[in-house]
Amino acid sequence: MNLLLSMAWRNIWRSPWRSGVVVGAMALGVWAGVFMMGLAQGVNDTRTANALDDYIGHAQITDSSFIENQEVQALIAEPQAWTAVLDAHPEVESWSERLLITAVMQSGAASAPVQVLAVDPEREAQVFKAPRRMHEGSFDSTGITLGLKLAEQLGAGLGDRVVLTFQDLKGEIHSSLYQVSGIYDGISNLVEGIQVYVPIADLAPELLGGVDSLNQPMVAHQIHFRVRNLDSLDQTVGELTAAVANPGSSVLRTWRAISPDLRYADEVLAQSLLLFMAVILFAMAFGILNTMLMAILERTRELGMLMAIGMTRRKVFRLVVLETLLLSFAGLPLGLLLGHLTIAVTSRTGISLTGVEKGMAELGLQSTIYPVPVPEYFLPVALLVAVLGLLSSLYPARKALKLNPIESMRVL
Repeated sequence: MNLLLSMAWRNIWRSPWRSGVVVGAMALGVWAGVFMMGLAQGVNDTRTANALDDYIGHAQITDSSFIENQEVQALIAEPQAWTAVLDAHPEVESWSERLLITAVMQSGAASAPVQVLAVDPEREAQVFKAPRRMHEGSFDSTGITLGLKLAEQLGAGLGDRVVLTFQDLKGEIHSSLYQVSGIYDGISNLVEGIQVYVPIADLAPELLGGVDSLNQPMVAHQIHFRVRNLDSLDQTVGELTAAVANPGSSVLRTWRAISPDLRYADEVLAQSLLLFMAVILFAMAFGILNTMLMAILERTRELGMLMAIGMTRRKVFRLVVLETLLLSFAGLPLGLLLGHLTIAVTSRTGISLTGVEKGMAELGLQSTIYPVPVPEYFLPVALLVAVLGLLSSLYPARKALKLNPIESMRVL
């Protein structure tokens, strides 16, 4: 075996230019594939992080009936029990309660359906970044805060008055007048075009509609919270759930359950990236196949002589396979190294896409993308190279096996 391996390695470098081109092409293909995998992973990670920071949060407590139909009556039964547990848990970084209703907003120029988030401004800013990205004004308890896209759509600016029309717990229609105190600029245009913030202290009395049975220190449809270490989220959620003696119909969900499309994106991305890499390597395989066929034709006399002096057809087959595999693997380490170094550099500097920032904002992405290292894909890539190299060797090896030793030695 060692002799065949040594012969195979020497044979592929008998034509250094031709083999060098194939090795270089394989290295470039692997480099491009690894870099694109890191870029795609960076885009997906950024999209997920922006969604968690902008409007989803790490986890959420809500009533089970609110998940199904988001009825205004579906309030959390014992919010104080949950907030006490959140305050006591060392892994919980911050939390914020929300009342969430659908309303119609009217300005002097236009109207639009909106999702009203009644929040404590100080707590909300500790959980989400969207209220901290102020374009104008401030996010406080003095008025309503609109998204930049919604403000442009309604033609509303700081100091303008808007009217919110919504339904309270009794089913009665309320119209409330608010003054625009701030305009935020979120990552996602979709969110800033529909979500508005009002102080929970102002909206709660109107939403309750004077229902005495709900006269309690806190009312909320949702309680969002962040954890210090996202990797420990599942464990933290389990501990919080166990700590509440009587959760009733309240449920605690992680961001994966709140927004399953983000979880599916992670699963689909892994399969898509490997498929993308397989396509690149499949194209490289044709170059290797062509090179090996040319090598077999050029060495017809030599192969015939080897078989004439006693080399079995099985060893000839193994020799050709080893040459093909060595040619395939020669560019793999260089490609992986180049790809990893490129990602390491661009993960710090970022890749600016300032020309398409509006389109990126529609997808909930910033205009600068930071690729992430993907060492977990190196082994699958190596296995793909091995499989495609083996497949590329079968036809040249079969051609070598069909050679007649006597006739082959007569070839000039």
